[in-house]
Amino acid sequence: MAEKETPKTWIIVRDGDIVKNHSIEGVAFARIITDVQRAIDNIGSSKYGKDYKKEDCRLYFKELQEGSVVAPMFPVTYTTSLDEVNFFTEITGTMERLITTLNTKPDLFIEQFETEITDPVARIGLLKSLASLSSSNSLVEIKTSITKPKNGVFIPKYNTGYLNELLIEYGGYGEVSVSGLIVKLNGDKDYYFTIQAKNGRKINCYFDPSEEDKVKSLYKKCVSFTGDMTRTQTHSKINSITNLDEMKTETLHSVGSYVFIQPIPFDIHYDNEDKLWCIENENLSLHGYGTNYNKAIESLIDEIEGHVISFTNYPVDKHTSESLTLKERLSLYIDFKGVIKIIEEKYGGA
Repeated sequence: MAEKETPKTWIIVRDGDIVKNHSIEGVAFARIITDVQRAIDNIGSSKYGKDYKKEDCRLYFKELQEGSVVAPMFPVTYTTSLDEVNFFTEITGTMERLITTLNTKPDLFIEQFETEITDPVARIGLLKSLASLSSSNSLVEIKTSITKPKNGVFIPKYNTGYLNELLIEYGGYGEVSVSGLIVKLNGDKDYYFTIQAKNGRKINCYFDPSEEDKVKSLYKKCVSFTGDMTRTQTHSKINSITNLDEMKTETLHSVGSYVFIQPIPFDIHYDNEDKLWCIENENLSLHGYGTNYNKAIESLIDEIEGHVISFTNYPVDKHTSESLTLKERLSLYIDFKGVIKIIEEKYGGA
């Protein structure tokens, strides 16, 4: 009798800095595997407590397949509870649901996250893994299924900062990557600046006095940096700032539910007069504006939907030659049919 096939967690890493010609850097691949394993362990320990046995969900892999790089990972045994719950598929399903909510309904993510993951320590561990997975310069997709999937769930890179901000709120620590707007400078006794992160939260960030001129030059500008996060009983702060640079551009693989055919580069800046974050690609006539980064992304989503509805619902003779040229450009990046399908699901019709 043939052995029954069991689900595997497929990790798909698209071409990018760490993947070329179906080959992946060993160190980068090890980090991805570690992040996925830690995410599973944190979810499992939070949901099932003492009933969760790490060894029963320890992932193994036998081969790398073509795709960009595709690695099927699976536990040697599939433990079930007394009521026949498959721990592995329940845990990986939780991870995929959380990632999907983060991408498609970010305003509901915290509620779902706190409902699904009740253990405070597990929350911090899971957020660290998700932030690390999102920061890769090669897109990392995850999907649990018996056969090889075409696509999996993934965390867009622009969510790295948001996940790091949640780490601060939940009392995390260690190295974090943060991006946002410098809104305040202090150089009396302690040298620090206050950053308004992408979700609007303000964080004090301490730096070496020798960097004062550079920090001053970046006041009221969008920046990104790394630093060590610490937490006291009253507040969190970020120390030992490194890699501080102005953030002028960002390449997005998706916004909201819309995954682009190919990544789109955007210019990013802060309009101090109007107090708005600005995300723009003039060539594609895509613009997003908002009082914080996430609201600018929401505005960008509205503009994408508006373009697609216009080009789909109105006949060609209703458009100018410039408009049709724009449609052609957009179609290289945006799947119009896919967007219409999502719009109909969201609003009940385009």
